[in-house]
Amino acid sequence: MKLRYLLYSFIGFLGLASCDLTGDIDNIKPYYQLDESSLIRDAKSADLALRGVYELWRSSDISMITPNMGLLAGSLTASSLTDRAVFSDNTVKPESETIAKYYKGLYAIVNYASLVGEQLEEGRAVGLDSVSTSRMIGECRFLRGMANFFLLRAYGQFYDENSTLGIILVKRHMTENKAAVRSSVEDSYKYIMEDVEDAIKMIPEEPTEHYYISNLTARAFKSKVLLYQKKYKEAADLAKEVLDEAAGYGYTMETNFADIFKHGHTSSEALFAAYAWGFKERLITNIRSTKPGSYPQQVADVLVGGVKDGDLVTGAGFDLRFAVTFATSTYGPNLNGKYPLNESDLNGQSNSYFYLRLAEVYLIHAEAAIRGYDDCAGARASLKEITDRAGYDTDYVNTIPDNQLLEMVRQHKMLELIAEVYEEWFDLVRYHIEGDLKISDVKPTVVSDKQLIFPMPQTALAGNNLLEQNPL
Repeated sequence: MKLRYLLYSFIGFLGLASCDLTGDIDNIKPYYQLDESSLIRDAKSADLALRGVYELWRSSDISMITPNMGLLAGSLTASSLTDRAVFSDNTVKPESETIAKYYKGLYAIVNYASLVGEQLEEGRAVGLDSVSTSRMIGECRFLRGMANFFLLRAYGQFYDENSTLGIILVKRHMTENKAAVRSSVEDSYKYIMEDVEDAIKMIPEEPTEHYYISNLTARAFKSKVLLYQKKYKEAADLAKEVLDEAAGYGYTMETNFADIFKHGHTSSEALFAAYAWGFKERLITNIRSTKPGSYPQQVADVLVGGVKDGDLVTGAGFDLRFAVTFATSTYGPNLNGKYPLNESDLNGQSNSYFYLRLAEVYLIHAEAAIRGYDDCAGARASLKEITDRAGYDTDYVNTIPDNQLLEMVRQHKMLELIAEVYEEWFDLVRYHIEGDLKISDVKPTVVSDKQLIFPMPQTALAGNNLLEQNPL
């Protein structure tokens, strides 16, 4: 692939046809690698095209950044990862191969979701009923909106809606390289929210499988975007609505924490988990190269029993979630209990990847209730759902002083979601911006707000002379 000639902001033809981008994911040639004119013709080709959008969420360009994001937050350590040193030291440079691939992978989703949605809107799926057509367009909107959200929080100043440093918004699929300027953060959020709102209107209430987007998933994700926008009352209200309705649509918390990951994309807790089964449906994270960072280990130790009494072999003396994830006697072939299946098994189920699960919505509600309404009682009720499952005393949440509750929500969220979809890093950034903590106290290598987001990849700058670099 000739990287210096690619405009990663508009990699339309890659999302449509490049084997370089998708061929090594499945070793197959799905519909989304065909010529645009033959992409959607009927109901079957429409289904396969939409599946192609979902499959891009398993692209190594996206999934392989997971351990690096753990290094960024200090939640993980590693000795053998690409760009390991610069992520560990929070000195990521524009030349980083890892951030270039991540940028490329997310824009591939944006562009391909746009293409599939447009062809469905044009009525190309002959014989596809109107209800299915609307649902599929809604799924495309959601997946595009989520990819744009991931782009914004990685490469844009997502924490400041007054900033001009948002992302390039691709509103129709691109088939050729074009230079373009970045939209503001406010306009970026506005476009993301338009897609999510469309998804909520178009996707039916009844879910199908947990690796597809449901109406409840779309609303849960909207509450997360609202949290990032600092619209805390709206986030709290919507998260509570989702939690109240979840069981009625088949979404429930797993009784045992480890079962979430054993069940994978079939888990009752999964709101959106990348489907993974056998060779053609595999997802690789490279998580095996990591170990727990000293900070989460300390938190997991202090919260349970005495200080420095945790046993990394058995997990005793540590928070249950930390033990399930990192105890050497139980953590499985990938050295991480959240990825319990052997990635070399090409016939059986592969490890799933959770982009959103019900536990996170409880934590979104807890934080937003405190920030938006000073509702410590409501926050405790949501946090209790998390801590009870993690083995804490049933009265534990009531022992947390009001002035420490927000920080405890963050710490429990870190232990709940560590090594999943890197919320621990973005929570550090958000809490730092809000003045709730000094990020350097957790990650001493973060000495400037310039380090809170990635630089724009050099490959993107080379292909787009209108693209403004982030402060370096």
